[in-house]
Amino acid sequence: MFLAVITVAARAEEGFPADSPEHQALTLASPFLGDEAFTLRQDYWSGAISPSTGRAVKLQFFKRNVYQLFFGAAPADLAPKSKLFLHVYDAENEEVAKAEGEPGASAIALEFDNALASGIYLVLMRIESPPGPFASAEVPAVMFYGWK
Repeated sequence: MFLAVITVAARAEEGFPADSPEHQALTLASPFLGDEAFTLRQDYWSGAISPSTGRAVKLQFFKRNVYQLFFGAAPADLAPKSKLFLHVYDAENEEVAKAEGEPGASAIALEFDNALASGIYLVLMRIESPPGPFASAEVPAVMFYGWK
């Protein structure tokens, strides 16, 4: 799996433009990529998010692993002062982790290390935009995650 980390990291430097959501998320992930104990999943979620909808994905987390989630959005498509959010919900629909970005930031990271049981968790990605003409526009976004 170490090759997957190198592949994704190399693509961040060579294949993704600086204004892409992949570049934004992988820039936050870069401190973890040099850690041999950390595994970055090679496949990742990619799509568009609007402030009115958000997106959710189901991920399987295992007890005792520490997970890092990296959510990035295309900076040129974000309304000024928008905020990114990540929420993690367990099987009982209880929120077990949350990250909130600074206004105007195009990527956020969330560390999740309190999986009390192995199982399926729901990860919600959302964007809050201030009122204005771009408040409901769809924004290209990605989410990478890894563990150790």
